Amino acid sequence: MCAILLPRDFDSRDIPIHENGRIKPLDTFVRNQLLLIYGKRSIKQNALPRELNSEGLSALDWFFDIALHPDEGDKYRIFNISNPEVVASLGLDWDPKHLYNQTEVLTGLKNQIHYITTIQRKPEAELTQFDTQMLKVYSNAIQYQTLSYSLSCLLPSIQIHNETIAQSLSINPGDKLSYYQLMRKANKLSHLMGRLINRDKNKWSESDYELQHVMGVLNEISQDKFARILKIIPPESGEQNEEWQSPWELMESRMIGPNQEKLLLTLESFLKFRIDNDTIKSDSLLAEYEKLLSLQFKGLINLDNVKLETWKNRANLFYKSIAFYILAFLLLVISWMTIPKLLRRISFACLLGGLAFHFYGIFLRIIIMQRPPVSTLYESIIFVGIIGVICASLLEYNRKDGMGIFIGAVVGGVLHFVGLGYANDGDTLGMLVAVLNSNFWLATHVTTITIGYGASLFAGLLGHIYLLQSIRIPFDKKYLNTINANLFGATLFALFFTLFGTILGGIWADQSWGRFWGWDPKENGALLIVMWQIMMLHLRITGLVKPMGFALGMVLNNIVVILAWFGVNLLNVGLHSYGFAAGIAINISLFTIFELITGFGSYFWAKNRQKQLTAY
Repeated sequence: MCAILLPRDFDSRDIPIHENGRIKPLDTFVRNQLLLIYGKRSIKQNALPRELNSEGLSALDWFFDIALHPDEGDKYRIFNISNPEVVASLGLDWDPKHLYNQTEVLTGLKNQIHYITTIQRKPEAELTQFDTQMLKVYSNAIQYQTLSYSLSCLLPSIQIHNETIAQSLSINPGDKLSYYQLMRKANKLSHLMGRLINRDKNKWSESDYELQHVMGVLNEISQDKFARILKIIPPESGEQNEEWQSPWELMESRMIGPNQEKLLLTLESFLKFRIDNDTIKSDSLLAEYEKLLSLQFKGLINLDNVKLETWKNRANLFYKSIAFYILAFLLLVISWMTIPKLLRRISFACLLGGLAFHFYGIFLRIIIMQRPPVSTLYESIIFVGIIGVICASLLEYNRKDGMGIFIGAVVGGVLHFVGLGYANDGDTLGMLVAVLNSNFWLATHVTTITIGYGASLFAGLLGHIYLLQSIRIPFDKKYLNTINANLFGATLFALFFTLFGTILGGIWADQSWGRFWGWDPKENGALLIVMWQIMMLHLRITGLVKPMGFALGMVLNNIVVILAWFGVNLLNVGLHSYGFAAGIAINISLFTIFELITGFGSYFWAKNRQKQLTAY
């Protein structure tokens, strides 16, 4: 699929790495590592040394720089510490940019190691905000060290000057070897080592002194064996359930398979030529690396998907989608003041453009992960967003009055921005937890209920519009009736998907947990949406509520949806633990207050306007 969509050569961004249960490109891995430490997925100019004279640096270039020159990592000021108390406790000078380098942070942490050891033993519930942030700085410092030395065993860092030693190793004097190369040839030095041990130090020759130096360097490099984060070597057997290994793990392995050895040697040569800035040779070695992966580990790695994910990272499709949604909204607002017909058409085209990028981004996620994109809160947010925009686009196609554009731009833009907050937590293409590990039920229950969320929020926004238009033009009954009809249809559509999504969820629960219904908070939330929508439809059909009351009820339905979607996660109980989230209580409270004020405020204002119109 990738070859059809995006044919391109394999490069260093595409080197596959195994992390958290899935195979991903090195580009994704280092972006997430940089995000963890720095707070962004690329380095901005203010964190770079002046001599680079660059507007920014990609995460991949940063990683290779610190991995190829691990002792020069201090030039990057990427430790983002914004808490003044933490900065003071580490003995650092306050930086308005909140950025510090590796040595500054490590020096400060050495003075706090006893305190850090103490709070590491505390239960998470007892940690203060200061404790949590101090532990985060400590964790980031360890992570930075681990990344810096993850490839040190493959770097040409041991230079052999002595002719006797060089001859024994079958190299030329002055050549540089890596830790891995020297360990592979260690048996060739056994006779020299024996002589070194048995000879009186006063009688040592030049080769003996250099051999002692080489052993010292080897011992020094071996201290980096803690850096095992970079699991880029697949299992020799090619079995899916076997662990990938980092270069340092293989260094301590008693057996390195022939295919693993070929990968290591190719990677070692690539790093050497990258240090020398020889792009022609390094590119040819990457092609060889790809060939080895394709031939020897064909059943284990889908390189097309790896390349596709790398392209997706650089394309930033959801950012483009946000830009189009915002542009659609701005053009719609301008159309209310001048040349309405033309600007509304352009605005609708922008909305469809945003929808196209939005859809393509989700489509790529489906290809990469081979499952529907609805298994995490982040994925549900972007999926609910696209459902809302699709509904709004259909409404605009039918009405051609800008209402659909307004709803689509608001739903698409707002949910994209909410999603960005969850995207900053790290890898958004995470593996499924066991309870969700079923493509059939993901494609039925989870997708269905998520469509129901999107349609419900769309109906709630239509309720807002009905109330606002009742205030603005209470005398235009025909126009208001068309909005009311659209709202009724949207509610029926939402009820269909939430109802059947809940029923399908019960069937899945029966298969996964042995019971159809267990009054789990997530189950109760889904049922609450269904009951609220049935109640509102019943009240409308029986005439117990008029159109304005029905619109208010669907505005309040937004609160029900958000509580069922996000609010139940705050309870931190139930079998749906994959949806737990923290730090959203304030946002949910603010949303609820906003909906209550705007909903009831516009309802009573509209009622008052209706009374005034009747009086006249």
